Amino acid sequence: MYTERTLIRCIFKYKGKKYNIEDIMPHCLEKESVLFLYEYGNCSDDIYRASLIRIRYGDDEIPKLPEGSNEIELVDIDINCN
Repeated sequence: MYTERTLIRCIFKYKGKKYNIEDIMPHCLEKESVLFLYEYGNCSDDIYRASLIRIRYGDDEIPKLPEGSNEIELVDIDINCN
């Protein structure tokens, strides 16, 4: 069974350190929709970004940041729907 999905590859920056992150949306989204989510929507908040960093780099890599702290910068994003 084939399911369409959106693969998002991001580079986040926190306190001078860059983090390469992959995220998957369970359905195919247009590039503009994903950009909105990661720049202004739910995926733009540091709580979400920090959780992605912890999944890849471990729980001790980044502190739990408060909602709306805006400390994690989105440096680059690559979006592929397949």
